[in-house]
Parts: sequence; C-alpha cells; structure tokens
Amino acid sequence: MNWMEGIEQDVRFALRMLRKRPGFVGVAVLCLALGIGANAALFSVVDAVLLRPLPYAQPERLTRLYETMPAQGAEVRGSVSWPNYRDWVERTRSFEGLVAYTVVGRNLSHAEGPAERLRAVAATANLFEVLGVSPRVGRGFAPGEDAPGSAPVVVVSEGLWRRRFGEDPALVGRALTLNGQPHTVIGILPDSLRFPAGERETDVFIPFVAGGERTDNRGAYFLGVIGRVRAGVTLEAANAELRAVARRLEQEFPADQSGRSAAALPLAETVVGRVRPALLVLQGAVLLVLLIACANVANLLLAQAASRRQEVAIRMALGASRVRLVRQLLVESLLLALAGALSGVLLVLVGLEALEPLVQHALPLTGGIPLRGRTLGFLLGVAVGSSVLFGLFPALRATQAELATDLAESGAKGSPSRSHQRLLGGLVVGELALSLILLVGAGLLLRGFVALLATEPGLDARGVLTARLSLPTGKYPPEQLARRLLTPLLERAQALPGVEAAALVSHLPIQSSGFSGDYAIVGMPEPEPGREPYAEYRVSSPDFFRALGIPLLAGRGFTEREGSEGERGVLVNRALARRHFPEQEVVGRRLIVAGEPAIILGVVGDVRQGGLDREPLPEIHLPYNQPQTGGWFQEVSLVLKTRGEPTSVVPALRDAVRAVDSDLPLSELFTLEEVITRSVAGRRLNLVLLGTFALIALVLASAGLYGVLSYLVAQRSRELGIRVALGARPRDVVGLVMRQGSLLVAVGLGTGLAGALGLSRLVESLLYGVSARDPLTFAGLAVLLGGIALVATWLPARRASRVDPVIAMRGE
Repeated sequence: MNWMEGIEQDVRFALRMLRKRPGFVGVAVLCLALGIGANAALFSVVDAVLLRPLPYAQPERLTRLYETMPAQGAEVRGSVSWPNYRDWVERTRSFEGLVAYTVVGRNLSHAEGPAERLRAVAATANLFEVLGVSPRVGRGFAPGEDAPGSAPVVVVSEGLWRRRFGEDPALVGRALTLNGQPHTVIGILPDSLRFPAGERETDVFIPFVAGGERTDNRGAYFLGVIGRVRAGVTLEAANAELRAVARRLEQEFPADQSGRSAAALPLAETVVGRVRPALLVLQGAVLLVLLIACANVANLLLAQAASRRQEVAIRMALGASRVRLVRQLLVESLLLALAGALSGVLLVLVGLEALEPLVQHALPLTGGIPLRGRTLGFLLGVAVGSSVLFGLFPALRATQAELATDLAESGAKGSPSRSHQRLLGGLVVGELALSLILLVGAGLLLRGFVALLATEPGLDARGVLTARLSLPTGKYPPEQLARRLLTPLLERAQALPGVEAAALVSHLPIQSSGFSGDYAIVGMPEPEPGREPYAEYRVSSPDFFRALGIPLLAGRGFTEREGSEGERGVLVNRALARRHFPEQEVVGRRLIVAGEPAIILGVVGDVRQGGLDREPLPEIHLPYNQPQTGGWFQEVSLVLKTRGEPTSVVPALRDAVRAVDSDLPLSELFTLEEVITRSVAGRRLNLVLLGTFALIALVLASAGLYGVLSYLVAQRSRELGIRVALGARPRDVVGLVMRQGSLLVAVGLGTGLAGALGLSRLVESLLYGVSARDPLTFAGLAVLLGGIALVATWLPARRASRVDPVIAMRGE
C-alpha cells in the first residue's frame, strides 16, 4: 500500500511539473507521437500480413504443392497437371488430404439484375474438409459431387449473398445460373474465409469436374494443389515422399515427366514470402524513427535535468533517496510517452486510411488493416519501452547531484560541463546518423522506382482501354467460338465511335504471364530431358499488336482467315528468335507447339509481360480464330485503342457486348496505364513508407540539432556576453557556435554514411536498375542533410551573435 501511495504521489507531482512546462511537453509529445504512431501504423500492416494466421483450422499443417524442374533451379515452381495430382493422392501417405483447384470466371445470369462476372474457384469436393472450414449456412461439397454427371451445385460467399441477394435466407436451395447452367446453392461461406489465401474475395465455389482433353493430358499444368500434412509428419518427410513419387512418375512417363519433380511449401510462406523482406526492412526503418524521437526527448530531458539541479539537490538534502528520485523522473517520462502514444493513435488512424488504397494492390491481405487490440497492445508496449529508453539515463544523470555545489549555486546561468555537452552532442550525432541511413534507403528506392517507370515496356499504353470477359463454357463449341462470339464482338467494338483498333488477347501484357508450355524446333537436336525450352503462350487477334503499338519486326501478322486452310501459323517474339536463330532467317521455320506442327509467320517486339522489372520471356502467339485454339479460352481481355479519353467509350462498349450476348458481362475495365501502375504497387508502397519515415527522421534530427545548440547557446549567454564585452565581433561569435555545430554534423554524417554502406545490402532485393551502393545517392543525400543541419546550426549562432553583454552579465 505504501508503494501504491508513493506511485500516486509521483504521478500527481509529475503532472504538476509537466503542467509548468507546456512548451517542453508539447515538443516531446509531438516527437513521440510521430515515432510511436509510425511504428503502430506499420505494425498494423505487418500484423495483417505476416502475423495474422490464415483463416483455416490448424493453418500450420497446410502446404502448397508444386511441380518443379530441379535442373532449371530451385525457384522454378509451377502448376500441377490433373493426372499427376491423382497419382499424388493415390501414392502418398504423408497427407490427410490433397485438394486441387483452379480460379476461373463464371457469368451470373439473374432475372432481377444484369449479368455479372463472378470470381469462382473450381475445386475437388474435399476442399472444405482439407481447409477445416464450414459454411455459416448450409453445407459444403459432399463426396462425389465433383464426379462427372453429378448435379451442379455452388457455395456462395457472404459478400455475394449480401451484395446481390440482400442476405435472403432462402437463397440456400435455390438455383443460380452460371455460364448458362443452373447450379443449386448448398451453402454460404463466412466473409472471414478467403481462398486462395491472400487474394481478393472469391464469389462462388463450384466442384471441379474432371474430363476432357485438358485433364487427360499429363503435360497440361493448370491446377493449384493444397495439402494438409498428417499430425506428427514433418514437412521434410512429406517432401521426401513427394520426390520419391515424382521419380517413379518420371520413369513411367518419360515423355511428360523427364526432369520434373515435386515440392511442398508451407501455405503461409507461399502467401507472404515475397513481401516479408520488404516489410521487415520497413519495420526496421520505422524503429530507427522511434530511436530518433527518443533521442530528441532524451536531449530535452537532459537539458531539463541541468535546470533542475538545485531542486534535486534540495530533495536529496531533505532525505529523498536516489532510487525514489529516479522513479519520480521515470514517472514523468512514462506520462510523456503515454501522451505521445495517445496522440499516436490519431496518426495511426489517419495513416491506415491513407495506406489502404496503396496496400490493397501491393500486399496479400486476407482482409483489411483495422486498428486491432494487438496493435493497441503493441502501442502501449512501445510507449512503456520508449519511456525507459529515453528517460532512464537522464534520470540517472540528474540524480548525480553534488549537494554542496548545487545548493550553493546561484540562479545565474553558467556554461554546461564538457561531459554534459558530450552527452547532448552524442545524441545529436546519433540522430543525424540514423536519419542519413533512412534518407539513403529512401533515395535508393526512389532512384530505382524512377528507373523502373522509365523502363520501356515494349508497348504504347496511351489511350488503351482494357476489359475482361468471362466466356460462357458450353454455350459455344470451341470450334465455333470465334465465328459465333469473338469475331462479331470485335466487329462491333471496332465500329464504336472513337475506337481506332479493337483486339482480343488471352492474357493482358504487364499484368500477368500467359500459358506456359514447352516447344520444339523442327530440324534441331532434341534437348536433354528436363531442359526443354519453355515459352509463354498467348492467343490474340490480328489487330492486337497494332492496338498496343507492338512492332512487327519480320514477316507478317495474323489475318482474319488464319488457319482456315493449311498449316497452323504462329508469331514469335524477338527473345525467342534471338535464343534459337541469332543470325538466321526466322520466318518460315517450323515449331512443335502444344504437340502440333506450326510455321512461324512473323516476329514481333518484346513486351515485359510479367512486369516492368522482369526481362521479356520467349513468347509464342497463336491466332484466336484457328479451330485448334478455341478450347484455350476461358477468359479473354478486350483491348481498345481510342482517340480520346479511353473510359469515354465504356457505355457504348457495354451496349455492344450486350448486343452480341446479353449473358456476357464486362469486368475489370481499366486503362492500360492503370494496369501498369498497379503492377508497380508494391514498389510504390515501399517507396512511400520509407520516404515518409525518412522525412520524419529528417525533421526530428534537424529539430534536435537546433534544440541542442539553442540550449547550449542559452547556457553560455554569460560567457558569450563577456567575449563581446572584451571585443569579440558578431562574426566571431557566429563562427564559434558554427564550429561546434559543424563538428557534430560532420561526425554524424560520417557515422551515417558508414552505417548506410553496411546496411545497404538489406534493401538490395528491393531495388531495380540502381546499385545498393550508388555513390551519387550517398553523396547527394549527405550534402542535403548536411545543408539542412548547417541551417539548423546557423539559426542559434546568429542569435548568439546578438547577445547584449549588459543583459548577459546583469546577474553578476
């Protein structure tokens, strides 16, 4: 009880003392609010992405399975073919269950509203069993509902149920028309479930029904596979078994499986692995901001400690112990930190709202980034920890009282001791060094981002509108798809006012890669097993290259009658031509593409299909109107080159599509420039965050330097007054103060440059087109920080030069 009463007294006394120093409290709270708020905001993002468990039962036992090609590197991981999936199910014992799935589009036709394209997952019937989740209403798939001939069923998401059906409780049991076929609704999934993990919400789940050429072909790799490892089985053991099965399949099916293996990775790692390094670097950067803020407050407290020497000496003379005085001062620090944390909450709320649009396209979120209890707990922990960090040393320093000296000291100001000046200077040097480290990191990211945006994508995105179409399966036979649907659609789109060219492509450039498959060159030796050349397959219409400004380098392009007679024709890009025919004629050479012979009609320019930061891959374009390629389409992108604002043609385009097929919805209408912008969202997020942290650090460090020098000048006012009285000129006083400040700046910059060089490898993986030790960035930002710091030094120096010696020595 005595201890509690003592704490209560300390709190009341601390509040009285802080109330007497509003300027000091305001500056300290602002510094801490910036440091603590920035940490809490980024922790919210880290929590949502890295720490929040996946929304499945025992997610640590879930794995993602891949087919691999060890000869081409450990990072080469791809999708799975249906026959291989079935063999894994039958021949492995390490998994409780394996589920195969693919993300597809389905068109919802509804009498009460327009047609809508839905994002669908087609999965084997054991999906919900393997994930360990249950619908909130109804049931999941039953065994056998994925068998050929089964009645079509569907499980809908809570989001679709709420948005399209007004939370109608009678939806379960009703039929939804998907791609022209009725599906009975059997369940409604909760919003908390996101599958595939880390991606945007799926609208409907349907059984994956095997059958047809695609699932009979062991070389058709298009499925994702999720497995639940049995209890007590390690991931290493499961991988050993998978590799053993892959070796047996290689022996049994050498034509398709030569050089191929299999691997399982933790599902959480496949979701967040690519963004973890960037988030950890940013978390480290924001901790540096907190250290700078704490150093600023520690400087303020040290200055306050010097002015409270008599108070501390009197209290010690009256019997107060050093432990009690340290506790008292730490309580003041804790109250400051809590005030900073409360102010930081406001910054967190504003920061999360500002981050939301950037984060959604850059990070694999399974939901939003709300201010959760864990974040508030983190914020409280940071406040308590920082109060000890910045308060303990000044408290110990303040209680090192020399009673006789301090009690006898008059109210006149004297110059601070050398040790006191060294302490203050050391903190300023640390602030400048940490600030330069953050500035260099942000500068490197900025230079890399500028280089990325300046990268030539291989196409002209100006005035191009893109839209996604989900083709109704079963309504049009593959061999009639182009004649009955795609060609009439292109004709109407081409006739729209303001449209220069209209085209179709299976996969948009920049945004994603196409189908990946091997190929062979007629007349060349067969490659070793496992080293077959691979290319990205794209199906496109004749005007696709003209609409996007992709140059035709040799030969001719596609025509509307391509392949109606004779041999299949294809186009290849420059990367493929350079790989196989560096100094030979390419046009007229023959390939084996998807098991069928084809002749090269022409060569087109390279496009950075997977993103601006990825080199062009070999590509093979197939014409959309060949009977053989009709079955390649499930979804298709419409590309329009317009004369004016691309979005102005959207209403007319909707009418044109509706006139061709009223059940064909348009979705994902973006300009191609928006598509490119989204492709660099992750790098933009890194740049914005690190740049913001660096700017905060720059302000805090400059303010800290200014505050320390202003304090030192104020404490030396008597000394400076004597110098002026003895004949020192104003410029001599300015030079005296500037030399002291410049020394701190030089040491801080030197330490910062050394630290930035040592830590530059941490951001190396986040850079593009610039070295992690780029001398121009290092030198330029050192000069920038040095210039700002010298301005912060000059202001107190100018004030010192105007000291009135009569006023300064009046206390004598």
